Amino acid sequence: MKMETRAKILFIGAHNDECEYGTGGVAAMLNELGCETVFLNVACTRHADFDAETLRKMNKQETDAAKVLGASKIITGERSKETYFYTQQNVDIIEEQLREIKADIVFMHWQQDNHIEHVAAAKCTLDALCIADVHGYVPREVYAFEAGPNQTSVYFNPDFYVDIGSVMDRVKEGLLVFNQHHANGEGLWEEKEVAARFRGHLAHTTYAEAFKIMKYPYGYGDNELLLFKLLQGKCCWGGGGMYPYGRRYFL
Repeated sequence: MKMETRAKILFIGAHNDECEYGTGGVAAMLNELGCETVFLNVACTRHADFDAETLRKMNKQETDAAKVLGASKIITGERSKETYFYTQQNVDIIEEQLREIKADIVFMHWQQDNHIEHVAAAKCTLDALCIADVHGYVPREVYAFEAGPNQTSVYFNPDFYVDIGSVMDRVKEGLLVFNQHHANGEGLWEEKEVAARFRGHLAHTTYAEAFKIMKYPYGYGDNELLLFKLLQGKCCWGGGGMYPYGRRYFL
């Protein structure tokens, strides 16, 4: 299978700013390498009623933010007062998109999170991936990203980091596009800059994003992670000599 720089990458996030915030740096870097990148927002519900013109402007912000990072955007979910829960219908929607897009690499929410809709989106995605396999589609590899410090980070022990310093200007530009009640651009950028510096400190660089491995390239002869191959020299493993992964099991 020839993938190289024309690999297709799917990022699945619950809300309108999820992919730009959690994986904006990696998305921009993969776009620069010639990969096709797609943002799928599956829980774009609203907790207030908006008129048609306001919704139109919000939709435009969301697609414009993705474009800054070189990605196309697919928005699903009803804009209503309802909360996004784990349902078979939501699993089916994601599974349909997985089979339609047929990405080589998929990014998704980490399933431990303080935000109820992030957890639901993660569980729906995991089940959708299992069902898609039955229907003939299996991505080469799957990774989980972290949301905000009050949401995912307290439960998130990264497997690896990606140095995103070269594209932080694009990440900032994309986040500043947002001007919504639950997605304020200045606030998003301020938090992202701090979070990326923290992860960068752990990765011995300036700015980084952190990820967990959800699926290895099982069934591929080379057994190599395509993401690492694409992002040559930009990935480093998490942990360290004094902090081996297995320590947690003795706590």
